[in-house]
Amino acid sequence: MAIYFDIKEDENKNIMFLTSATGNDIIRAPLLNKGTAFNEDERERFGLDGLLPPRVLTLEQQVEKVYQRYNTLGNPSKICINCDKIGKLEQNSIKKEGDLARFNFLRDLHDRNEILFYAFCHSYLEEVIPIIYTPTVGDAVIRYSRDSARFRGIFISPKNIESVEKIFNHFRFKHPTIAVVTDNQGILGLGDQGVGGIDIPIGKLALYVLGAGIRPWETMPLTLDVGTDNSADLLDSYYLGYKKGRLRGIEYEEFIDKFVDGIRKKFPDILIQWEDFSRQNAFTILDKYRYKILSFNDDIQGTGSVALAGIINALKLSKEEIVDQKFVIYGAGAGGIGIARRIAACLVLKYHISKEKANDKIAVIDSKGLVTDQNELEDYKKPFMKKKNVYKNWNVENISNITLLEVVKNFKPTVLIGTSGRPGHFTKEILTEMNNNSSRPIVFPLSNPTSNSEATPQDIYKVTKGKAIVATGSPFESFKHAGNNIIIGQCNNFFIFPGVGLGAIISKGKYIPDAVFTEVAYKLAEMTPNKRISKGAVYPSINEIRNISANIAFTTITEIAKERGTSKHSLEDIKSKMWTPRYYPMIKI
Repeated sequence: MAIYFDIKEDENKNIMFLTSATGNDIIRAPLLNKGTAFNEDERERFGLDGLLPPRVLTLEQQVEKVYQRYNTLGNPSKICINCDKIGKLEQNSIKKEGDLARFNFLRDLHDRNEILFYAFCHSYLEEVIPIIYTPTVGDAVIRYSRDSARFRGIFISPKNIESVEKIFNHFRFKHPTIAVVTDNQGILGLGDQGVGGIDIPIGKLALYVLGAGIRPWETMPLTLDVGTDNSADLLDSYYLGYKKGRLRGIEYEEFIDKFVDGIRKKFPDILIQWEDFSRQNAFTILDKYRYKILSFNDDIQGTGSVALAGIINALKLSKEEIVDQKFVIYGAGAGGIGIARRIAACLVLKYHISKEKANDKIAVIDSKGLVTDQNELEDYKKPFMKKKNVYKNWNVENISNITLLEVVKNFKPTVLIGTSGRPGHFTKEILTEMNNNSSRPIVFPLSNPTSNSEATPQDIYKVTKGKAIVATGSPFESFKHAGNNIIIGQCNNFFIFPGVGLGAIISKGKYIPDAVFTEVAYKLAEMTPNKRISKGAVYPSINEIRNISANIAFTTITEIAKERGTSKHSLEDIKSKMWTPRYYPMIKI
């Protein structure tokens, strides 16, 4: 017999769970299960007496129990007896295994007791973010088919795309307000990971809940499993996804069309966040659907916004204007072009220069070198193509493959941003040239995970003698330079997407205007304490995420209202809508 479950909210905004489930069915339902926190009355009413130990614990006590276990899993002394006697590579490998064990432990908790999972993560936010999302989630994605025991979210493939509306009827919640959707092709710095990519929407939605207080029962993780070209997955007898090569061309386009039509019919007001689509697909899908269904692409628009915020704060240190800078973006995927787009959009909006002049200030480098009119280009790169009159007098070896070093020497950028996924490519020579171009060069090696960073902050500080202003994509530990303790700000999309998502949902606008992503960058920059900026950390602390997300949501709502005439909301009203983890009364029906 099907179990009934719904959520009721009374006139005082008190939430109650309604269910027909009893006994072990409640214990097996992640959102209903309170474990040892069920009180005596609930145990009697829902047939739980005897199915649980007699002691009743509070949610806070449960969180501390989880933390004790969590700490044990990541403690190197518990994993390796002689860790202090082995090399750094071996230590890093052991740490990765420990982090993955923690990831799987928290994923099991998520699937067993959802409220406790969020209460724990909420209490230890800064500590767990690198575990439940980047960089650890990348390893989890690779091992998804081997490690996963329970399955969360929606899996759409060529086998069931014709029944997509019916599939949405199977989803565990009736009124989702946000779906994070991936086709698994551009996962972090890992590329095509097939069905394992579902871990990315699951993790991203956990961050929406933690960062912006979007209610967990309003979230939908979803993978468009259109096959994989990952040979390891295709050869793996345990691979769980659609075991054929990727759909391409018209077949792929029709698949996406059917998905969008189906989700729009079933949930017409839902917000879609497109995630980890590869290169041209990311831009094509964003541009095709952004006015047809409420949606945005965090890899393009979120990355662009958060990078722009870091640049704005970095220029506070050099006391210069962004319009006077020249930019090199090393890496022409969704993130790199997203940053280029946002810088250009900022120059147009805030400094009223033409789009062409804004684009002229930006040089983009892909796998073939500087993006120029010498090579055949995908459409999304063309706005940043350099014409021959720009580089014809440059001192280069091969005009058809102008290297990063040659661009830095000839174009003379003051800002260098890496989204290439190529570790160590910001060499000593390149960093020295950046130091020659500016008294305070801005160098952001943003590739994830940490192992893919174009340079370490320590190396950048060493080569530039501490002049460079640095931010990274993955977290780096603080270090000493010239007697000072250096804290590196993390250019983390987490500062942007939860607030934009919350604001878009509250506003009920039909689309998100492009200006939103420039204005929220300025809001994030404004919310970074001057004390941190003066120390070189151009981003705030993750611990401030709730207040940051509320302000980002306020800015998003305000900008949507300007263009769409939708209702405005006060900051206090927005904060009142942000969910925090707690157990709710349950009504038996």
